[in-house]
Amino acid sequence: MGQANEARLETGIFSEEIREHLPKNRINHMKYLPGMEAIKSDVLKEVIAARAGYDYKAYGPKEVRQALNKDSLSPEDFKALLSPAALPFLEEMAQAAKVRTREHYGNSIYMFTPLYIANYCENYCIYCGFNCHNKIKRAKLNAKEIETEMKAIAETGLKEILLLTGESSKMSDVKYIGEACKIAREYFNVVGLEVYPMNSEDYAYLQKCGADYVTVFQETYDSDRYETLHLAGHKRIFPYRFNAQERALMGGMRGVGFAALLGLDDFRKDAFATGYHAYLLQRKYPQAEIALSCPRLRPIINNEKINPMDVHEAQLVQVVTAYRLFLPYANITVSTRECAKVRQHLVQMGATKISAGVSVAIGGHSDDSEAKGDEQFEISDARTVKEVYDDLVDQGLQPVMSDYIYL
Repeated sequence: MGQANEARLETGIFSEEIREHLPKNRINHMKYLPGMEAIKSDVLKEVIAARAGYDYKAYGPKEVRQALNKDSLSPEDFKALLSPAALPFLEEMAQAAKVRTREHYGNSIYMFTPLYIANYCENYCIYCGFNCHNKIKRAKLNAKEIETEMKAIAETGLKEILLLTGESSKMSDVKYIGEACKIAREYFNVVGLEVYPMNSEDYAYLQKCGADYVTVFQETYDSDRYETLHLAGHKRIFPYRFNAQERALMGGMRGVGFAALLGLDDFRKDAFATGYHAYLLQRKYPQAEIALSCPRLRPIINNEKINPMDVHEAQLVQVVTAYRLFLPYANITVSTRECAKVRQHLVQMGATKISAGVSVAIGGHSDDSEAKGDEQFEISDARTVKEVYDDLVDQGLQPVMSDYIYL
């Protein structure tokens, strides 16, 4: 790692204990490891080149106004809306995004909850509570425990669930995740996955087990910054993670989700790369359902100093509304990383999907169970499903438990 990257690590927001765990001989983060499927696709090359060439300081009020006056935005318009020059236009962006959202989604807001079934991880990602060197309580739910949790969640009225694990193919192999999908299909109409990236044949297997969509956080689209943050494990391989959504679509998944973790690097460039990545795959796979998330960094166990730095509420609103105007058909998810007040504002501006009754620990949803393993990060909105539902109704919105029914 070069001197510049060493300096960024030392002056960043991360724990000093990182130093003692730095691998002596780190693998090339751009080179595939044995067993990783390499697909023929130019999407990565195109997104990285576009991100590198994005100079948001080159856009002014004129370009922002031109973008707001269009019904269909180009990538250049998207860049303008993410630039600092767009900040004085936030109210107009919010109003335009609201109109566009109502055109395509009406007043509907989809509800779901995540279920963390394991938190074992083989990666060393220095901002994540699950990283393999962080001293937390590890756990993995068995099939009976998974069903108990799912039954309790289903009793709240939710019809969509997102299954999550730490990134350990050893402790949470494809078969284990597949069995969880089969159980989930008994209780839910829609089953999503946020697990470690896989090959297309693995995604095909999970789709047959009942999974509908796959979400992958690229974290940051700057490959150099990515290298300094992901020090060991399969997640270190930047291109394999980048192409996960395309492999999922090749494996037959109905939908895919995209996100950068805002605050890890230049959030404007990362937000642009996220939207552009989704845009290119939507054009390449027109049948795919596209979703975007806008997660900001949150404190983790043993490191409460982690925060999203320069990504404040105004910048978050800018990203969400720019996503909506650029990709009007995409679902936009706002998670419990944000507080209730912020989430209530975002569902009025462009977000169309919201989590509720959330636990980011392992287990803890049923009345007779306690969390078996520690959480990935601190949540900001602990409202129950009913509380979120009622608040949406009070806002004049229509909570939707399921947008898909199998016949």
